[in-house]
Amino acid sequence: MATIWFCTEKFLKDYGMITANVDSTDFSPLTQLASKAFIKPLIGSYFFNDLLVKYNAQTLSNDEIRVVEIMKFAIAWRATAEAVVSLTYQLKNKGIQIQNGDSSEAVEDKVVWKLYDHYIQKAIYFQDELRDFLKDNKDLYPVYEDALNNDSSIKGSCCGGGDDFSEGV
Repeated sequence: MATIWFCTEKFLKDYGMITANVDSTDFSPLTQLASKAFIKPLIGSYFFNDLLVKYNAQTLSNDEIRVVEIMKFAIAWRATAEAVVSLTYQLKNKGIQIQNGDSSEAVEDKVVWKLYDHYIQKAIYFQDELRDFLKDNKDLYPVYEDALNNDSSIKGSCCGGGDDFSEGV
């Protein structure tokens, strides 16, 4: 059984991140990327891996479900931002190709990057919500607080942590 990186195709389509005509095989690598590259460093590897195993085994506690629900939105919006680029420009055997169907037109580069930035801002909102939630509720998550979870950027930040001003375009 393949690992589900917190966001199912149903979640992505139910909450409007992607439309029904987008193939899930185009999107699933992006949810893995968003999970591993952005959420894992935020909450820490030990806590992330614990939640991932429990999520896929469907054994999350009620408190863990709460934190995963916030994570899902951050992951979904990150993946959506990545999809703007990867579904517009795809690497084919002839090099980079712009997707252009029979009844559609390719958009200008600046529109692609504007949409990318638009979705990144949504992802940052949920990452900030996740950061604040874990700071306020860390006592509910002993695995998060465990000494083995030593690479969380939330736990390692001082004085309210860093910012995401360098994000986006």
